Amino acid sequence: MVMAPSMKIVFGLLTFVTFGMIIGALFQLAFIRKLEDSYGTDFPSFMRRQKNGYLQLPRGVTFWDNDKEAELLRLGYVKPEVISWSPRILVLHNFLSMEECDYLRAIARPHLQVSTVVDTKTGKGIKSNVRTSSGMFLSPEEKKYPMIQAIEKRISVFSQVPVENGELIQVLRLTSAAAQV
Repeated sequence: MVMAPSMKIVFGLLTFVTFGMIIGALFQLAFIRKLEDSYGTDFPSFMRRQKNGYLQLPRGVTFWDNDKEAELLRLGYVKPEVISWSPRILVLHNFLSMEECDYLRAIARPHLQVSTVVDTKTGKGIKSNVRTSSGMFLSPEEKKYPMIQAIEKRISVFSQVPVENGELIQVLRLTSAAAQV
């Protein structure tokens, strides 16, 4: 099959433009890398790299340097692990610091109650041998504590759900038998 001369010209131009765009994109990537290196930490990086699942920032940038937002979100410490995409299940390793865990334990300990199940006849909570945990929900007053607000903001950012749409934080204490299941 013979191509018409006009089709050859169109095909040639499309090929030229395509190769030009590819070469241009490669030059842009090289240029951005050079700008990053020459400007140091002030240039926004589009080429962040990951190392062992953690975000690796450009040279000279630390996670905590005068960045209250990074400190609040524990950037660099929280490590997401995808368990399933459908349904979406993620484990956020190191989501709470040890200090935050101790704080939640101290608040919860005096208020823990044996977990219940719903009675299908009455709709009320009843004790059951199936549940081996004890738990409690933070009160609206406890929600006002700065550390609790920081945890709730982090939950909001990672879950992409506004804080005001969230529920009160629930603290559960599992018995050793429940933890082994």
